[in-house]
Parts: sequence; structure tokens; C-alpha cells
Amino acid sequence: MGNVTPQIGWYVGYLERGNNVYFFATNIDIRNKKDPSARLELTRRCFKDLAVL
Repeated sequence: MGNVTPQIGWYVGYLERGNNVYFFATNIDIRNKKDPSARLELTRRCFKDLAVL
């Protein structure tokens, strides 16, 4: 088999907390079946690091 070109995977949206709105766009290369769900987990971890979640 030759090289497989990864697909681009975007997870875009916003989070409302109180009077604040946080917009986000998370992009990763989709190379296997677990990668799509990794976008959500990565975004959640970032919001937790920022003390938004």
C-alpha cells in the first residue's frame, strides 16, 4: 500500500458561560477511527485548562 493522505477534521463552535461566549475551532488530521472523537476531548481539555469548564 502507498501513503494514505489524512483527512482534515474540524470541530467548530461556541460555548456560553454566564455572560461570556467562547468561540473555538479545533483542527486535527484524521488518520484513524479514534481521531474524530479526539477533537472533542482536546477542545474540552483546553477549556478546562482555561478554567472555562
